[in-house]
Amino acid sequence: MTGAPPRFRPEELPDLRQLADLEPLSTGDLIDRAVHIYRRNFTPLLALAVLPVIASCVGTLLVAYAATGLRESAATLPVVIVGMSVGYVLTYVISPLLLMLITGGLTRAVADFAMLDAPISLRRAWRMMKGRLWPLLWTQIAGYLLFWLTLSGLALVGLFIFWIAILAAFLLFGYLPSTLAGGLFTLLMAALVALGFVGYCAAVTQIALVPSVAMIEGRSMRDSLIRAMQLARGAIWRVVQITLFDMAIASSVISAIGVPLLIYVILNGDFDDLTRTPTWFLLAFSVADQLGKLVTLPMSTIAYCLLYFDMRVRREGYDVELLSARLAGAEPDRSPRRAGATAPPRSIPPLTVSSPSKAAVVP
Repeated sequence: MTGAPPRFRPEELPDLRQLADLEPLSTGDLIDRAVHIYRRNFTPLLALAVLPVIASCVGTLLVAYAATGLRESAATLPVVIVGMSVGYVLTYVISPLLLMLITGGLTRAVADFAMLDAPISLRRAWRMMKGRLWPLLWTQIAGYLLFWLTLSGLALVGLFIFWIAILAAFLLFGYLPSTLAGGLFTLLMAALVALGFVGYCAAVTQIALVPSVAMIEGRSMRDSLIRAMQLARGAIWRVVQITLFDMAIASSVISAIGVPLLIYVILNGDFDDLTRTPTWFLLAFSVADQLGKLVTLPMSTIAYCLLYFDMRVRREGYDVELLSARLAGAEPDRSPRRAGATAPPRSIPPLTVSSPSKAAVVP
């Protein structure tokens, strides 16, 4: 018998029905499929996303309470210092670290559900995270650093463009009627805000696929970052649409909680003194903001996981590769394709997903 046996059995690959769904998707279809997955797995997805949100919510409440206590002289200085310190650690250290890990486990769980119909559960996601805990964490940290560096560079460029536009507006609009100049100035401000939003989405695009590459392909930190940026090239407008959809969901949740509270405090006369906002109102809005993040975190993770598969289908013929592997009973090549060159086979240890019988692997 010649030839090495396949590393995985054919039944460990997606079946033909699932491969039929693996096709190039428009952004609308991608979001629609993400909503469908979210609705089918609403409870386990929220259970996965709740840990970093709870840490951030508790930290935000501690900071807000300590700040209002200091302002109203209702707390001693040591209590304020301890409250703010613990709050900032929870909000800006513990919560981001939990978010990095949860995003990786959530991404892999969604990939297994989409490709293998494997159920999404907290235990399964934890096993996936534990298998690549430190590589995932360091890759996510490097991705966040890359995001903030990119965003800082774009912010400097945007600030330069902003002042140039403002200066040009004052020079040109002085020769126009005041009504026309006011309208044009409003349009200019709207264009600058839209440009800033697109710049933010451009920074998000650089790291949007990092969790998917790290957890699905099992690459190292450097390879994951390079691979994610290569796959996401040209996907900025799709990221813009996904971000707008997430913002719409978060705004709906915040408005559903915040608007009735705002109406109540206005009718109750709590805003008669605009320099003193009720403490409970600030805390309630902080909770509403965290609930908005809780609802949108699984949604954005699902969307970017599906975007990862879509970009591989469009650029590498990933659906054909999986179909060939399914029919031949062999594992598909995980290495990126280059035009005019044949990439040598790579041995990248994939992550396994526990099942009642044997580990199943998502290629």
